[in-house]
Amino acid sequence: MRTPSRDDVAATATPPRRRSTEILRGLRAGGLLTALTAAAWAWWQTAHYNGTFQLSEDVRNLALGGGLILVAAACCVWLLLAPATSQTKRRRALVRALVPAVLFAAASLLFCWTWWRESQDIQMSYPVLAQLAVAAAGLAVAAGSDLQLRRTGPHTPKAPARAEQHPHTTTIATGAAAAPLAAAVIALTIPSLMYAPTSVQVAATEPAPIPETLTDEVRWERVIEYDRDDDIKGVIAGAAGPIVVTKHGAMGLAPDTGETTWSYTRPADLDSIGRDCNTREQAYCTAVLTPDRTRLIMGYGYHPLETEFVVLNTFTGEVVFEHVYRDLSKLEENRGRPWIYWYPSVQVTDHVLVVEQEVLSLTDGSLLRTLPDERAPKLNLGNRSECPRDDSPRCGGYLPPSRAGHSTLILGITCWSPDNDPENYVDYPWCEMEVAPDSDPSAVSTASGIVPPDPDRWESDSVVVDGWTVRYADPDAAYEELSRHNLMEEATSLSFPLEAVSLDALAGVDDAEPVALGSLNRPEHYEGAHTLALLGAAGPNETATVQTWFDPVTRQAFTRDDIDAHPSGPGYLDSLRPTKSRTNDSIDLLHPDDTIAMHVDYPNQQEILDYESEYPPYLVQAPGTVAIVDHCSIWRTDTNDPAPTGYETVIYGVG
Repeated sequence: MRTPSRDDVAATATPPRRRSTEILRGLRAGGLLTALTAAAWAWWQTAHYNGTFQLSEDVRNLALGGGLILVAAACCVWLLLAPATSQTKRRRALVRALVPAVLFAAASLLFCWTWWRESQDIQMSYPVLAQLAVAAAGLAVAAGSDLQLRRTGPHTPKAPARAEQHPHTTTIATGAAAAPLAAAVIALTIPSLMYAPTSVQVAATEPAPIPETLTDEVRWERVIEYDRDDDIKGVIAGAAGPIVVTKHGAMGLAPDTGETTWSYTRPADLDSIGRDCNTREQAYCTAVLTPDRTRLIMGYGYHPLETEFVVLNTFTGEVVFEHVYRDLSKLEENRGRPWIYWYPSVQVTDHVLVVEQEVLSLTDGSLLRTLPDERAPKLNLGNRSECPRDDSPRCGGYLPPSRAGHSTLILGITCWSPDNDPENYVDYPWCEMEVAPDSDPSAVSTASGIVPPDPDRWESDSVVVDGWTVRYADPDAAYEELSRHNLMEEATSLSFPLEAVSLDALAGVDDAEPVALGSLNRPEHYEGAHTLALLGAAGPNETATVQTWFDPVTRQAFTRDDIDAHPSGPGYLDSLRPTKSRTNDSIDLLHPDDTIAMHVDYPNQQEILDYESEYPPYLVQAPGTVAIVDHCSIWRTDTNDPAPTGYETVIYGVG
């Protein structure tokens, strides 16, 4: 007769685990693993997103703090209740298990609420808060399961059997552990789906040339109605046709019909990543084109955390790449540093995108290099003590323009007045520009005698069109003359021999020769221009007018007489000025002498509605079409409602 072995006795003495026990074991393990993973993710995001816990409202900061306090309190309650739970009665043990679980759940709800409110404000998923909510929910599951498991376990200690010394994971426990993890994955996936972008792409086609003249009548009209929540920022010229920039994205238009071809949008708002913008240049504030117009750069931001840059192919609408730039102003080493501009400084060539000090390839978004600190963009108006020359006690450091040369970066612009008057710290008629090839930003060259634009400039101090800018033809003679007439009201009355210069030539990338422009005063700044427009001298009480246009494509300069004799080409089209008609129900396109070149009537007007242009209409020269763009607010004339009933952007194809 067989005598039972010691292992057989131990195995017989070990009762089978109950199904509920296995489920509780799995939930406890899954909850803890979920909490640890989500907390680690939140910690990682906190390290990468500066200013994460600086929420937009005090009540949300209080909710966030309250959630963290609840988590700490629930952990303490859990630790205090755990040792004695197995000795309590069934109903009391259930109540004890619910106490920490409810506290963790309350903290999770607070984190969820703060995440929802912050995300709705920025229309993007706010970091860290969703992970904290999932971590607190995981702790709630783990705490409740642990205390219930302790209640159902043995009440008296005994020597564990060999099977209990090496517990194995059952299928039931594994499934229960996977449940919290699966729920966490779903919960953290939903935010990205809620604020996901939508896009429509098209196949690339050969672009038509830009028309050189106007048509006899309007070829097509496109009316886009919108409200303030989906504002139209403006229309710009891409590589294949007009591009409409909205508050949330952009869309390409067919140059022959005005219909939408490609589009890209997301519920977040575009940042003002561009500079030197006025009302008619709003599109250039929120979107930046490369000099060859083949790439459109937009930035979606939620400060002080990050700006998400999206680069689009302007032929197809395809997303070339996305890049996240994280704000540096909240880092420990930057505290106390005066950050004068709110949004990150952006500059593009045909090949690279520079965001602050990061140089990215426009091909795939890879980081090519990082500019050293001394080459970081700086804005220092009138407070810079170290000037390039010793005959001026004060000078200004300006941010480079958003669009540089085709293959050249502008790494710095310094302007000053050539005198020793310490009170003269506003009028800077003389500038020096530091340029470098985008393939080697360390090979810096300094170009002196760069002519600044209008005296009411602010952040940037140069005019760049298609990679060309304006310089004094005889810098030494101009500097000497400006030292005698340094105030801006005096400097604007002077004429100097000016020339157009290629930034690529200044940086040594190509050998394009300067082009003489004649005796003029300064360039006019307008981001939408296809030519460099040069103003003539004007007296103190006179308005300066454009006398010459330089076309970077043909490298030819045209005077007003040339434009009058041959009304065609980009210089002629840039000389035209759209304005509201005298009857206020149409648009007149005016020559420089104020004669009418073309008259355009508003489409589908209604008698009870009044259409008012929010700012002067403007002209867009794009491949395949020339368009007049008018942004209108609509008012009812039969009511006393002080607010407009709507808004619309009307685009007329006139070339």
